[in-house]
Amino acid sequence: MRYSTHLLVLAASISTVVAQTWCGKNYMPNQTVVPPGGQFPLPSKSNDPLLVFRCAPVFRPYLEEDAKDAAFVVDTRIVYDLINGASPISLPNNTGSSSHSAGNVTVTIEVGGLRTTHDVPLNATGYEVPLDISGLTAQQAPYNVSCSALYSPSLLNPQSYSTNATLLYLPNSKNSVTKTDLRTGSLWARPANNTGGPFKPFVPQGFYISFNPYLVQNLSYIDQLKAEGFNTIHPVPPYNDTAVFEQVLNKSVELGLYIIFDMRSYYENLTAVAELVNTYKSLPNLLTWETAHEPDGNSDPFDAAKQAYDLIYQLDGYHPVGIVLNCEDYNFTPYVEGADIVLEDTYPIGINATYSLVWHTPCTPDFGHCGCDDCRGGLIDIQARIQTYKDRLDILGYDRTKTVWTTPQAVGDGAYWTTIPTGAQWAAIGLISFNHGATGSMSYQFPTTSGNSTTIEGTASILTNVITDYVQPYLVRPQVTQTIYSYEGIDASVWHDGSSYLVIVANVNGTETIVPWASIGLGKVTNAAAQVHEHFSVGQPFNDTGFDSTPSGVGIYTVTL
Repeated sequence: MRYSTHLLVLAASISTVVAQTWCGKNYMPNQTVVPPGGQFPLPSKSNDPLLVFRCAPVFRPYLEEDAKDAAFVVDTRIVYDLINGASPISLPNNTGSSSHSAGNVTVTIEVGGLRTTHDVPLNATGYEVPLDISGLTAQQAPYNVSCSALYSPSLLNPQSYSTNATLLYLPNSKNSVTKTDLRTGSLWARPANNTGGPFKPFVPQGFYISFNPYLVQNLSYIDQLKAEGFNTIHPVPPYNDTAVFEQVLNKSVELGLYIIFDMRSYYENLTAVAELVNTYKSLPNLLTWETAHEPDGNSDPFDAAKQAYDLIYQLDGYHPVGIVLNCEDYNFTPYVEGADIVLEDTYPIGINATYSLVWHTPCTPDFGHCGCDDCRGGLIDIQARIQTYKDRLDILGYDRTKTVWTTPQAVGDGAYWTTIPTGAQWAAIGLISFNHGATGSMSYQFPTTSGNSTTIEGTASILTNVITDYVQPYLVRPQVTQTIYSYEGIDASVWHDGSSYLVIVANVNGTETIVPWASIGLGKVTNAAAQVHEHFSVGQPFNDTGFDSTPSGVGIYTVTL
């Protein structure tokens, strides 16, 4: 395939300026401490119950071929935090906040003249309401959706609630299409090798790799990624050799790797964005667009990512848009408005969390740049960052419409970092991220340490397939339930599909810890040899009483009770 690449040369020529602040903070020796501001406001507590009523289409986008099976996902959660859309609700006196005994909410969904009404249990999450949308005309512009709810328990006056959503309903396309399942945040796509086939959900696993100097000199890196079990590649611009860039595109299709198109150098130039989208939106393996890369670190204009996002949807709409955020807490809200996928790139391994090895200045909440913003210097930073981002999206009302990906650290041994993560640490970063809601993993960057199973690439050749075979089926199915556990510094998550359990356990406290089965909700394990199946494990043996998690312990298991 051939693509017009004249704009890549233009984009490559755009200069960048080193930010004089990072995450809004001064960090150089000659600068004074100035509080950065931009902190995310936490919601107030409520003594009385609140209803959070939200609705969204199950998929974004829907295609014409999906119309008769379309549905909306409805949430009627009872909370005690004043998050976006939370409204007071009067409950019967005998109803607890976690009970479904308070009856149903009558929900009406209207879009484009279509209407459906269903009873939805109060305090439900992920309740699906079918709505045949074949009577609508597929179009580029989204439809406005009105959702209303009426709660009328006995002896109480009727209580009304409303919210809005958008429905993206597009014409069928033979080009690549990436659907987002808003029940789970997972992506659905056809095979990346352009051979056709049904849409299937999957967990993107891949690497950033610099176009120059790596890909421009050696295309075999793409073969290496494929051989190690990855399914996605993210070439880092500038793509300043147009002939080689076309070879990269062709080879990634040939090998069946999805590609992420990176606009970091020029996303603020809307003319460039428009020409690039129109040129590359027909790539048969295009998975997502990525616009802003660390705009919070660089203090990019707040509205730049949103402007690019809106333009991309006007011109395409068949592929979601991602951004990468670096800061722990700096203007999160305006930046995430310009994305469907929010990636975090927290790199805590090998840093000095209190003193910058580059700038020779201290790092505090108000000053300094130590390579990992407001970090402690360990796996606990991954746990905190992913969960914080997920919580903020929920507070803002984006829990259905935006998802979080992780960018596991695969670099170090220079600048802010004194070491590169071991294979076990790299695995733990990704698995902890899945525990806290990440739906994709794009490590930075390739090539990285290789050799035996203690290296990142050595670990990857095993772990990627285990994730595909055993983790992915639980992450992409909306019927699966998940419970997160924290036990004496051990991060654990347990998924249940009705018959078996997926268990991911990682040590984040750096000390050997015994983890009883009951502490992670699996107290019925009495014969571990028969009930527990190990698929990937480093430093984490188990027996009938539980796990012995060593300082580097991490593992993936399935359990039957």
